[in-house]
Amino acid sequence: MTFNLKKTCATLLSVPILSLSLFAGISFASTQAKQLTIPSSQGTLTSNVWRATVATSSGNTLQWDWQVSAVYSGTKIVSSIRTSWSSTASLRNSANISMGVAADGVSAGGGSAWASTTTVLKFWENANGSKSSDWRSNIVIGPSTDYRSGTIVTTNTAKVKLSSDPKYYEISAGV
Repeated sequence: MTFNLKKTCATLLSVPILSLSLFAGISFASTQAKQLTIPSSQGTLTSNVWRATVATSSGNTLQWDWQVSAVYSGTKIVSSIRTSWSSTASLRNSANISMGVAADGVSAGGGSAWASTTTVLKFWENANGSKSSDWRSNIVIGPSTDYRSGTIVTTNTAKVKLSSDPKYYEISAGV
């Protein structure tokens, strides 16, 4: 089978391209940004959490992409800024939940009753003067039949220490 490359490219270019505005109002992710105003006009700290709304299926697992961040907005020097995250889901039998970070998988325990199961709390911290800290990975639950639909919850806590203030400030967000 042969084809004329010039004619094929011309035909493809003549096909109208769909505007992304067609997808307006369709949610592909759950997201929340919670903001804390730091006293004495020192700026703001924002905790951001984003997670895919619908899980993808791979083998006998369900998977959601996720991302978290801590962002400081202000003029002060940052001593450290940390984003820390975990996810909780209702699981049964020996189902496992992991946030895609080494050694953080947690099992429901083995019973046939539904149990709220939370991943190990993980964090990423910058202590180099950066005004943000972030991490992105995926959540994996398996086997998929032992996950109670709609129970996944992902939380993020943003924490900042400013060089001019002895206190730590933190705010949490969740979806």
